[in-house]
Amino acid sequence: MIQAFLVSLTVFVLEYVDVWFSFPMTARPLIVGTAIGIVLGDIKTGIIVGANLELVFMGVMAIGGTVPPDAVTGTAVGTAFAIILGHGTETAFALAIPASILSQSLFVPLVALRSLWSPVIDRMVDNGDYKGLQRMMPIVTATALMPKSLVSGIAVALGSATVEKIIDKMPQVFLDGMGIAAGMLAAVGFALLLKMMWTKKLAVYFFVGFILSSYLKLPLMAIAILGVLYVIILYVEGNKTSLAAAGASSSGEEELFND
Repeated sequence: MIQAFLVSLTVFVLEYVDVWFSFPMTARPLIVGTAIGIVLGDIKTGIIVGANLELVFMGVMAIGGTVPPDAVTGTAVGTAFAIILGHGTETAFALAIPASILSQSLFVPLVALRSLWSPVIDRMVDNGDYKGLQRMMPIVTATALMPKSLVSGIAVALGSATVEKIIDKMPQVFLDGMGIAAGMLAAVGFALLLKMMWTKKLAVYFFVGFILSSYLKLPLMAIAILGVLYVIILYVEGNKTSLAAAGASSSGEEELFND
């Protein structure tokens, strides 16, 4: 129960900070997994699971009226079970996706739950109680986030013993298959992200990165640093071009007025 409470509290705090501080990415799987690892005493597993689930959920986002699987709940539950049961990332992937889909199905009721405060807010507006409205803002936010955190905590509290029995009865070939599927899901996440970003102009950078990684064996950090340096070069060259164009324009205006 203590572990379930810690998971629930962590999810609530991370989501609350993400909403109130202009989305500083505290609700991303990498951060959520790491935070769950810290509160449950296994930071290494938390970081590994969070990083792997970040690749899966990286390309998952709300487009139009669609509601994507909830990455926070999925990561929290998957990471918690991976640490509690000690079965690694395969268990995390097996449980994260169902948990995220369950939370996805609760999205509309959770949003509607905030409307319960509408009569109170209307009275405050009618009475000109602006300080009361300021106090209501965090309460309304907490009302929407509390059920999601409770879902994560309840899943951990009720499911650990049952899930452990299920995992023990699963054949090893299935767990090995989940490990392979984990790698495939990461590729799918990147593919979804590339599908939205892919253009002929940007395609060349993808292949440059692929060559640097596959043939020159550069680590991702080195490739990222090279990318940052190239952006700086483009920025400097772009400024020089803009200044030159501005200088030519002002020179032409001076000659015009000199005539």
